[in-house]
Amino acid sequence: MPYIFEQCPPEPSALINSLRAFGYDLSMAISDLIDNSISAQASRISIDYDWNRGNPWIRILDDGTGMSETTLKNAMRLGSKSPLEDRDPTDLGRFGLGLKTASFSQCKVLSVRSKTIDNMPATRVWDLDHVRITGKWELGTRANNDGEDLLSTLDELKSGTVVVWQNLDRIVGAEVIDNDESRDFFLAKFEPVSRYLEAVYHRFLTGNNRISISVGVHKCNPWDPFLVTNNFTEKKSTEALHDGIVLVTPFVLPHISNRSKRETDEGAGLLGWNAHQGFYVYRNKRMIIQGGYLDFNLTPEEHFKLCRIRVDLPNTLDHEWSIDVRKATASPPSKVRRDLKRIATATRSEAVKVYRARSGGRTQIMGGKSNHPVWLKQSRAGKILYRINSNNEAISAILEEIDAGERWVRKLFHLIEANVPFRQIIIDNAEHEDCQVDLPDDISMPPVELLDVCKLIFLRKVGGGVDPHMAADFTCAFFDHHPAYRAMLDDLIAKGMKE
Repeated sequence: MPYIFEQCPPEPSALINSLRAFGYDLSMAISDLIDNSISAQASRISIDYDWNRGNPWIRILDDGTGMSETTLKNAMRLGSKSPLEDRDPTDLGRFGLGLKTASFSQCKVLSVRSKTIDNMPATRVWDLDHVRITGKWELGTRANNDGEDLLSTLDELKSGTVVVWQNLDRIVGAEVIDNDESRDFFLAKFEPVSRYLEAVYHRFLTGNNRISISVGVHKCNPWDPFLVTNNFTEKKSTEALHDGIVLVTPFVLPHISNRSKRETDEGAGLLGWNAHQGFYVYRNKRMIIQGGYLDFNLTPEEHFKLCRIRVDLPNTLDHEWSIDVRKATASPPSKVRRDLKRIATATRSEAVKVYRARSGGRTQIMGGKSNHPVWLKQSRAGKILYRINSNNEAISAILEEIDAGERWVRKLFHLIEANVPFRQIIIDNAEHEDCQVDLPDDISMPPVELLDVCKLIFLRKVGGGVDPHMAADFTCAFFDHHPAYRAMLDDLIAKGMKE
């Protein structure tokens, strides 16, 4: 027996208010509109806003190809285009909902005016209060008075689109009080917007065909998460996955000693170095994920912070990668998961090596040129322990000088080893990267007693027939890399070791 069907349209007010709860924040909502502008081949996009004496508004204007009246009306329709339809390879849209859901998440009145080179301007307006009161899907053809003034900026362009948000109840609340505190609260909402857009669209903000995006008076500059202009950034080989259409490029960023302060500050992004390690997923060059390890069982750790991996997707894989309406989440399909995890694990291993390295080609104490490092790494019952190496020549020389008994030395070493502040070191480095090492030379000047021990070991090696320069390299590996040690030994060599 065949099915029998009847019409069951959604209740307008209930549905349209449900669409307001997709989880957009202000930055995400604005970026969804910018996607439309880029798809319309805009070269200039401006986001303006004003408190307007307690009647705040936001306006997004672009100089793209624009829309005819018929196209605009369809674009304002909920679900204007099926996600199953084929799209232009450069199209940044997806569900035919972005313009509406992004706007409704922030405002109750959405006004859009658009024009092409060949068509007159057309205007359409959604007023959510009108839909609630009438219970009808009625689309306005004219904006309110303030809206008309704001839409008129399109008159200056040959083609383009302007979007205006009014009644910003999701940003400033339903009842707005016009005072300095409310105004400052509204204006502060835009502080992170610029940095978010600079990250999401950084590949559109560079190159010969770059676009211009401004937020208020601020012109957006690209945020490069991979520090590609730094010569110490290690760009690994690109792998092509998913039948060759998913490109994965790992990067290991430079050690702090090989970054300028500006690069260190910028590399931290909005969320800090730890949060920004991991995968960066792009859909048609538009960033949708910035950091983290997707849904893999990989934990972000301080020592992996230099690991960043670029993943480039075409817009034909939205369904397989579970791209959501906001274009803010993604989950890789089974056919690439093993390779992605392998690449992430390998990149993390390389990042650890760079993170633990010291600056300027200096020799590391642990695992350096000496066969007798100061600290020995041991593993017991799944725990990592560090022990003082009594065979280290610098330590041996000091113990000889004080003629300490073996039992006394063991007690001292045990006390030091048992109280290494591992957790505090991790916390301090997380707050201020590498704050435990490479102190300025004038602050960390070694005491004269250690300089004497350094000289003693050096002279012993030279006396044993070792080349003076090799002896200096060997000896300095025991100490804390302060240039004073090497300078003293170089001075001795220059004077023929007469001292």
